[in-house]
Amino acid sequence: MTQCVKNTEKGLIKSVCPYTGLTTYTRPEWTNAIFGNDYSVSITIIGDRIFAAKIKGFSTREVVAEATSFSLSVVRKVFKEDQNFIYIGDFTGIVGLTKDARRYYVNYLKNIKQISTFILCSPSPFMMLAGNLSKRFNITKFNVLVKNDYPAAVKHAVLLTKSGLLSQASNERMQNSQTFFKSTPPFTEGLHIKDKVQHALPLLWRSKRHPVSLPRYTRGEWEYRTTDYSARYELINDNIIHKISKGYLCAECVKPVYDIQERMLKSCGLSGHPYYIVNDVEELRGSSLKARKKHARLFAEWLEKYPDICQVVVYGANRLLRAGLSIATYNTPFSFVFADNSEEAMAIVQKNKEKLPFVRSGFFLKRKNRKNSVKHYANELNGFLGNINWEVEGSEELIETKSDEHPFKTVYDAIALIKSDIDELFRDRMMAQVALRESEEVASALLNATSDLALLIQSDGTIISVNHAFAAFLRQNQESLKGARLTDFFPPSIVESTTTHLKGVLMVGEPALFETQLNGLYYQNTIYPVFNADKKVDRLALYSRDITGIKLAQEQIHLLTQELIKAQENERRRIARDLHDNVAQDLASLIIRSDTLFEDHRDIPWEVRQRSKKFSDILKKTIASIRDLVYDLRPPGLTDIGLVKTIDQYCIEFTGKTEIKVDLYTAGLERIQLDTDTKINLFRIIQEALNNAAKHAEATLIKVRLLCSHPDLILRIEDNGCGFEPEERMVSALKEKRMGLKSMEERVNLLSGSLTLHSREGAGTRIVVKFPSNRAIQEEEMEMERTLKKLL
Repeated sequence: MTQCVKNTEKGLIKSVCPYTGLTTYTRPEWTNAIFGNDYSVSITIIGDRIFAAKIKGFSTREVVAEATSFSLSVVRKVFKEDQNFIYIGDFTGIVGLTKDARRYYVNYLKNIKQISTFILCSPSPFMMLAGNLSKRFNITKFNVLVKNDYPAAVKHAVLLTKSGLLSQASNERMQNSQTFFKSTPPFTEGLHIKDKVQHALPLLWRSKRHPVSLPRYTRGEWEYRTTDYSARYELINDNIIHKISKGYLCAECVKPVYDIQERMLKSCGLSGHPYYIVNDVEELRGSSLKARKKHARLFAEWLEKYPDICQVVVYGANRLLRAGLSIATYNTPFSFVFADNSEEAMAIVQKNKEKLPFVRSGFFLKRKNRKNSVKHYANELNGFLGNINWEVEGSEELIETKSDEHPFKTVYDAIALIKSDIDELFRDRMMAQVALRESEEVASALLNATSDLALLIQSDGTIISVNHAFAAFLRQNQESLKGARLTDFFPPSIVESTTTHLKGVLMVGEPALFETQLNGLYYQNTIYPVFNADKKVDRLALYSRDITGIKLAQEQIHLLTQELIKAQENERRRIARDLHDNVAQDLASLIIRSDTLFEDHRDIPWEVRQRSKKFSDILKKTIASIRDLVYDLRPPGLTDIGLVKTIDQYCIEFTGKTEIKVDLYTAGLERIQLDTDTKINLFRIIQEALNNAAKHAEATLIKVRLLCSHPDLILRIEDNGCGFEPEERMVSALKEKRMGLKSMEERVNLLSGSLTLHSREGAGTRIVVKFPSNRAIQEEEMEMERTLKKLL
């Protein structure tokens, strides 16, 4: 800055910028502020929207932390919180920068929300490279420009302020705003006459044509073909492996091609003998980064297995492929040569066989004036690095190819290859982003199409996103719910229950299923864990389905089933009573009359009396069967002698009929009072279980345990039979319309209890029934209350 005008109040110094004519402002404490040993910062305000910081010395994290804190304090003093400005970072005086310091400085810039554009100015190609890469990788949200000197940076900053591009809303990349280095003179200019001759030798060599006619042989199994790539092998002159590649090489194709090459080498008897490889890549459009890495690894393994290779010749390769192959085979023990066509490639092989030296381009450079030429090439390379536009795919700087005699040609080609790989990575990332965006849109459409409530939350309950159904349920907007807390919309009881299950899913990492009731409605909720890259649960997906209709239907089914079983028992009672009072009595009367039919007739033949006796015996057996049927339909002992004695008597009779031993044990039942329905249901469950064991289990022993353990009554029935698979048996029972197990479940449901079935083939069956023991007393009290109400 020149033309200092005056020193105003409180040490403010005004000057005029010689590059733009704008007024500049600074203070003594802003100039050459020292941090550490040799690190300094000078700050100048240009106009009203440009902040310039000149940095000198060696940067470490500690000094950068102090210096950025100082610069941030100046920013806050000069600019308002909502005022955007352009930040110029002049690194011309930097002599070194550690990795931690660079990372800290980038974070410092990212935290200044007012920066609309950051202009980095430095002649260092590596600093310019870092700035350009930051633009490509979107490290910062503001615009990043790179200039090679301070005047150019200031002029461009003023241009931005005058063109209205300082607004944060228009903070877009300025792809055409970079200043490029001037290109250096052509390589051959100023060279000695001998150097020019050596420069022309490769061109003369390539201009020659060597017509070579050699015998060729191939097979069908020496070819590999996919949709986008193909490779075919030929054997030329007994020891030349000729490979023709076409299309685009991906990673999946590399290994199969090497397998074919190995089979060919073995079948031709070349293993352990000198051989050559000639690659035709004229129609190879390119290869992926993964394919090149895999190719390099497999080629190294190939050399270990078959080290007798004499030479590799590649013809038809473009610039990038040449660069990749040159780097990959830099330290190979054999000759690696590029040719323009097949004739030249075969001539090169023949020359090698004749032990004639092959002159490769770039190896005749003299060491005369080495110091000056190295400096010249280094400056040229620095300019090339600094001017590569890493922000866009491809680059104008990469189009120009260096001659084969250029000592840094391989370096230029390697940089071009790196740029190509970076472009490929960004294409893959862009495709992944598009695919991710499409999948998110599909997932959002599917979630919004369902009537279930769905939302994604963080581990602390903060809402990330919801579907239309959930937003409509809360009568909120979808966007307004983002960032809200789930606990803000539900009563404490629901929040407590849901939080418990959320914590369980976070700890275990497995889904949780539970039900809640809200405003008279029932909801079935499922919580699914969402894992991050470290396989830890950091988000949760919650789905809620309104099952009120299902619940009401289940209650209706439960009530209907209860009424059906009650009606069934009443019908059994009626049938049993009719059989006992009518049919059994009539049959007993027939027996009496049959026995007294011939009392007054002594002359009746003995055969007739025998027939009458048989008829009477049949009637007696029929009466016994009817009594057994009446007992099964309605055990009279339930009301007369009690549940325990009735069960004991039934078990004794069951053993007598089936010869299956029943081990019965009861305890604690004398302390409780059971109503008639409970007694009947318990008896029916035991009856059904014993009958099933007799029919299907092939058991010899059945253990029955009926215990009262407050507050529950537990029934356990276990046999030593053949057992079965419960799931398969339930399916087959439904198909065969056998409802034994199902009727047991329904009776347990009527008792408000639970039934557990354990069985396995060859290991018997165990049935456990559990229900509240105070249920009978409560039902009797309720029945008494209903009776009293009717009487009153």
